[in-house]
Amino acid sequence: MGLLGLGDLQFYELTGERRFLRAAIAAGNALARHVRPGDATHTPWPFRVNARTGAVLDGAQFGGLVVGPVRLLDELVEVGAGNTSSYKHARDLAWAWMLKYQLNRDSPAWNRWSGFYEDVPYNPRSLNQATPTLTAQYLLTHPAAESVDPAWDEHAAALLRWVQKSFGRGPFLGAWGIDEQRAPGKPGCCSRVGLGSTTSRWAATNALLYARTGDERARELAVRSLNYATYFAASDGRVSCCGQRSTNTFWFSDGYADYLRSFNWAMAAIPELAPKRRDHLLGSSSVVQSVSYGRRRLTYRTFDASGTEVLRLAFRPRRIVAGGNVLAERSDLSAEGYVVQALGGGDFAVRIRHDGARRIALDG
Repeated sequence: MGLLGLGDLQFYELTGERRFLRAAIAAGNALARHVRPGDATHTPWPFRVNARTGAVLDGAQFGGLVVGPVRLLDELVEVGAGNTSSYKHARDLAWAWMLKYQLNRDSPAWNRWSGFYEDVPYNPRSLNQATPTLTAQYLLTHPAAESVDPAWDEHAAALLRWVQKSFGRGPFLGAWGIDEQRAPGKPGCCSRVGLGSTTSRWAATNALLYARTGDERARELAVRSLNYATYFAASDGRVSCCGQRSTNTFWFSDGYADYLRSFNWAMAAIPELAPKRRDHLLGSSSVVQSVSYGRRRLTYRTFDASGTEVLRLAFRPRRIVAGGNVLAERSDLSAEGYVVQALGGGDFAVRIRHDGARRIALDG
């Protein structure tokens, strides 16, 4: 529900179509209405419910991606849509549970990352890599991570180490593949070499860890596992979920909706990984509504008036304008402006902060 509502909200931010905003608000309302404090055996929302009656299915009181609803509620509050006071209450209740239980080594629910996939019987003892990896991603992309978790960097690094230890396949010439899930007494699912989608997601989150903290080991893991994950793509464009096996090899969701975006996340975190001698807007803290590329010129428009972007360019910017204001080149982004990093070969990484304008233009 949280991830679907967030997708609706982002599509509204991209297109301006209010039916998607209404859908996001409906999801937020349902989540806010049914949130609970939770405990070591109950997550803030049950994992599986009858959507018509609210009845919990299969006894699934524990599990699921708690940061999915948290991210949706964050964004609804940021946009100022719907009943923001109830969204803040639900978000804060859910995040307090996360800190007290799943991220707390003194809790019996510590690292109980169960419940995410819909196509397996409910088993709270069956753990998966998606929920801890996406929780680490939430911490690493939050604009004010210190305010939501004073130990955000330690928690993010620990989550990624736990995923590697629990689901790592390899190493294969220094690269790790990441398997999907594992139930007690089972060999794991679904591949002895890991999955392309889970491996690339874990690698991209390591790239984020490097970008936020400078952890060189995280960078090495990211680059090696991203390289490894490319082998799941065949020359004809088909992406195998799990390496070679006799049946059910190609999954659209894993191969395209999930796998490909991880490389985009990684290139935004480490612009050196993006194509050389090309101009690309790699990432933004906001939804980017439009972008236009010209000869030594690039313009784009964001949904949010305040945000940060990262680009890789085959030219050094001569001037960057946000709205009608010329931005100053700076040594960091502690204030509005931009930072330029030479990548060699005439290429540059450019990071921009704008505090009150949606239209940005770069000239070389």
